[in-house]
Amino acid sequence: MADPIKKKLSRLWRLQVNTATEESPTWTMVKGLSSLGLSIDATEVDVTDTDSDGWEDSLTTMRKAAIAASGWDGYTGPDNAPVDDPGQAFLKAKGLLTGGEAYVLVRLYRTDTGAGYTGRYTANYTGAGGDVKAAEPFVCNFTGAGPLTPVIVED
Repeated sequence: MADPIKKKLSRLWRLQVNTATEESPTWTMVKGLSSLGLSIDATEVDVTDTDSDGWEDSLTTMRKAAIAASGWDGYTGPDNAPVDDPGQAFLKAKGLLTGGEAYVLVRLYRTDTGAGYTGRYTANYTGAGGDVKAAEPFVCNFTGAGPLTPVIVED
């Protein structure tokens, strides 16, 4: 009998942003996340021709990546002198910008294997606030701006 497949835990994914330059990166963890997901979509075109013997044929012409990240707005330090989480603070600042200024270099990887992806994204911070009885949410979604590159992260 074959070995049964073992399931991977979603909670082992981590998100880091480069808070320095591409030439000399400083990878900063984005903390407080409760949900993190990568989606890769394809643009396909129909390339069916008379040689396909009645079978449709398609060709992937483009790919698009996106990351959805959400959790809780957080800080460290004493309550009377809070220090915003550096990763979240960086994304809040970038998420208010437009054009090329909103680009961030992102690293998304698993802590058990180190396997993941890096790529350039537009940061889209969605705002603050919430119900009076709730903890303040943190939501920043990312739209890919170019290719994903597989990486192995060794922390």
